[in-house]
Amino acid sequence: MVSSANPRRLGKRPFYGWWMVGVALLVNGIAGGAVWSSVGVWIEALEVQFAWSRTQLAGAFSLSQLESSFVGPLAGFLTDRFGPRRMVLVGLIGMGIGFLVFSLTTNIAIFYLAFIIIMLGAGLGTFLPVMTALNRWFLRRRGTAIAIAGEGYFLSGIAIVPILAWAVTPGHVGWEDTSRWIGFIILASAWPVSRLVRNRPEDSGQYPDGDEPAEVQAAGQQAREPEAGTAAGPDFTVRQALRTPAFWYITFGHSLSSMLNAALTVHLILMLTDQDLSLQMASFVWSVIMATGAVFQLIGGYLGDRLSKRLVLFVCGTVQAAGFAGFALAALTDTPEIVFLFGVVYGAGFGARIPLTTAIRGDYFGRKAFASIMGISSAPMYLLMLVAPLFAGAMYDLTDSYVIPFMVLAAMGSLSGVCFLMAKKPEWVEPAWATGQARQRA
Repeated sequence: MVSSANPRRLGKRPFYGWWMVGVALLVNGIAGGAVWSSVGVWIEALEVQFAWSRTQLAGAFSLSQLESSFVGPLAGFLTDRFGPRRMVLVGLIGMGIGFLVFSLTTNIAIFYLAFIIIMLGAGLGTFLPVMTALNRWFLRRRGTAIAIAGEGYFLSGIAIVPILAWAVTPGHVGWEDTSRWIGFIILASAWPVSRLVRNRPEDSGQYPDGDEPAEVQAAGQQAREPEAGTAAGPDFTVRQALRTPAFWYITFGHSLSSMLNAALTVHLILMLTDQDLSLQMASFVWSVIMATGAVFQLIGGYLGDRLSKRLVLFVCGTVQAAGFAGFALAALTDTPEIVFLFGVVYGAGFGARIPLTTAIRGDYFGRKAFASIMGISSAPMYLLMLVAPLFAGAMYDLTDSYVIPFMVLAAMGSLSGVCFLMAKKPEWVEPAWATGQARQRA
């Protein structure tokens, strides 16, 4: 019996977009586990060995953020120019070299140099290029795809941070050998991982979401509604995006919420070990944040594809700031056990926010200049991520407490939700040159 199915569907190749999600998850996991989630572990190990001050230790992270504020726009331009695949290769090689340099640390200058190289590689070749690729591969399911790919940061934080905390403890592997092995592993994986990256679906004879051309066009028409949950509207140029209020509201909303995570990444484990928690137990607190974030990232991506992203982001930003304020309360009351509760609150807001701050830019500004727009938008974010850990470290060195800096940062972070709420979708205005060409053709 002959099937009545559409013959075009019978011969259709599997949609590679979901494989791209898996590749992005892997790349994010490499950066998340070795770098972002483990900053506190590395800093604690260096403090034990070298007795450097909190301001000195936070300075390396903050200096790398200053570097990233310049690298971000450049990374966006290079990603749009050369494609995500090449940038992933360059970034992973840079990270691997950075960890090898880090393993040779004997003074603060080498530590700073190593951290700058590591962060340069992470900035050029991890989150931005793979999310740019996913923004091209998905339209209707953009929020969900980005949420799944972002799980790499959380899953690696859950699995790798406790292992690293054990490995760097004196008498075990040691932080030098641990960082050296991480460097070798990243370098060995750079080429094969990058070859799995495909820059956009059209290069593979496919279309976003695995749709046929007519379905893609229909998705684009649906996305022109003012508050559509999913989007594939017109492609804004960088100049056009910069002229919209939405760009700046999203930029500063993202910056204020990321500032909180930067401070927490550097100082949470230090704060908990100050309250007589072991390094291993402090790392478990971070794992709780990551586990909660992993669950709520999927929830945030699901809601973002069905509801107004800016409204969901308003809730996420508010919840994240409330959780951060809870960490200050835990330090004030000297009850470190309560930090597990606030870790759940913070992780919920932080996790649900992450995919939406990326997806909303794709919804609002399109695919063509996405990386450049993201890169420019990241510059203010990295500057705040520079200031926040330095501020917390300096205040700790002055007051021997994290209460005041954490409460100040929580108050500032609470404004992120307001910024997201005000970021209404910009209206597309046809460029004058395009309108003139259309009239000539008519």
